[in-house]
Amino acid sequence: MRLGENILKLKEWYIKRGLKFVCLRTAKLIGRYSLAPAKAMRRIDHCIETLSDRGCAPTFPTPGILVERYPRFVRRLQDEGVEITVHGYQHVNLNDYPLEEAKRQLERAVSAFKRLKIEAHGFRGPYLGCCDELIDSLPAGLFSYSSNKAIRWRHNSDATSQWSTFFNKVENFYQAMDSAEMVCVPRNRSNLIEIPICIPDDLQILDGLGLGVEGLAQTWQQILHQIYQRGELFNLLFHTELAAQCERPFVDLLCAARAHRPPVWIARLCEISDWWKEKSGFKVDVHPNSNSLKLDFSCTPRATILAKGLGSFGSEGIWDGAYYRLQAKTLTLPASPRPFVGLQDNAPERVVFFLREQGYIVETGGMASSCGTYIDAETLSKLSSEVQIINYIEASPAPLVRFWRWPNGAKSALSLSGDLDALSLQDYASRFIPRIKEGPLCITA
Repeated sequence: MRLGENILKLKEWYIKRGLKFVCLRTAKLIGRYSLAPAKAMRRIDHCIETLSDRGCAPTFPTPGILVERYPRFVRRLQDEGVEITVHGYQHVNLNDYPLEEAKRQLERAVSAFKRLKIEAHGFRGPYLGCCDELIDSLPAGLFSYSSNKAIRWRHNSDATSQWSTFFNKVENFYQAMDSAEMVCVPRNRSNLIEIPICIPDDLQILDGLGLGVEGLAQTWQQILHQIYQRGELFNLLFHTELAAQCERPFVDLLCAARAHRPPVWIARLCEISDWWKEKSGFKVDVHPNSNSLKLDFSCTPRATILAKGLGSFGSEGIWDGAYYRLQAKTLTLPASPRPFVGLQDNAPERVVFFLREQGYIVETGGMASSCGTYIDAETLSKLSSEVQIINYIEASPAPLVRFWRWPNGAKSALSLSGDLDALSLQDYASRFIPRIKEGPLCITA
């Protein structure tokens, strides 16, 4: 029975990839790895040094089995400021396994990390293979964040991607959402925070489209420009097997990010998760009287409080666009219009939650129609995506006060998260072996 299951797994694995993909991927791996891990370790060390010199530390999702094989190397990376996070126990697509078995993969990885004294705050499934049911089933506290939802961004090479079998195979694994519809920021779930990933990744650009290092740098800067204009998160997905090719594009990207004003916050995923949790506790107490409103902001010192259409009350000047950044934690304003976003009582709960998570002060009660920006049911029904809702609110000339998404006045955020899938050809070859004794064969590439 086990032999039959293993043969079926092998067949499914091959069908998902096809001969052309398998041949190309195998050739690339042979060129990038050796039988021993030294070559890959040197490549990673050099990349870490380059990033560190520019004040940046990455996040490396790493399989638990790799942590067990190379604990000294992984601990050294962590000591140098790299965030090591869970990438399953084996490099398997968790969506291909029953829920309980997928959970065991993650729990076994967490156990390995703890045993070897490696901190693990979050996780990413190989191939981003992690369904909502699996995330919701995880016990609270096992992880503080997940990073498994992909958002696809436009780039100048989009027109050629349809001709790349490799590009599209990888795209199929990621099942990405469209940036034209989705806002690329973390999301609070019941038991953790979801931090989305931005694609195309380095494998798609270099191996799929063959754009080379210059093309990689240009694509990443195009994506940064789009994300910065929208004030969102560029969670850049790369793979440590391509760390050498990524170094120059990283340097160019970091230089471009640091040139922006307001700034781009450069952070590891654990820091982004901590901030999003911190921000979720912010609130505003509204004290009305006959001719004024007093706003008391309850937040930490890192909060970015913005206002527009009100003059420069307690601000330090224009922050970006029409927004001023407020310095005071209290603000007294005319009673009308209320500088909030008003929605009807029957507005979808998901929309209310989404807008509050973006930092808007949302009113749905009797005072909703008194808000400067009021979205009635008919208007809301015509706004078919998150991006359209945000654009509608931001286009309004009405006074508006809100918390911004990022700390300390940053307009946008950038994180470099690189999958550390393997350190040698033996690591890849062993993927076909470990589960033969335990059950159905786990096959990945």
